[in-house]
Amino acid sequence: MEITEMIEQLADDLKSYASTSSIFGEPIELQGATVIPVSKMSVGYGGGGGEGEEGSSGDKGGGGGAGGGVKIEPAALIIAKEGEVSVVSIKAKESKFDSLIEMIPEAVEKLSKKKCEKEEEDSDTTDELNEEEEI
Repeated sequence: MEITEMIEQLADDLKSYASTSSIFGEPIELQGATVIPVSKMSVGYGGGGGEGEEGSSGDKGGGGGAGGGVKIEPAALIIAKEGEVSVVSIKAKESKFDSLIEMIPEAVEKLSKKKCEKEEEDSDTTDELNEEEEI
């Protein structure tokens, strides 16, 4: 099989995953609402080949290969209830870095509270020392 045939075959195989049923899940009835899961799909593939030169045996070598992959992840929910339809996004965490970034506001708030508490304690201690000096 030549490299172009391998890549075409791979593309055809990957297309079989890219169907409507891969993106939209089966509807689920839940507490009087119909929920339809929606997925995000990423597809990638590639290939290459080459030929060798004549060696001491007089043979000509060659080779080729192709590979690909499909990634499917949750993206949203379509919710239909009492004639109303809404779409709820499902945000997947992309990386540990994203998780860290999301934690920054909470960490800043905690540090601010601790700083305020420390300043109040220092202020109370200063007030107590001033009272003792007056006596």
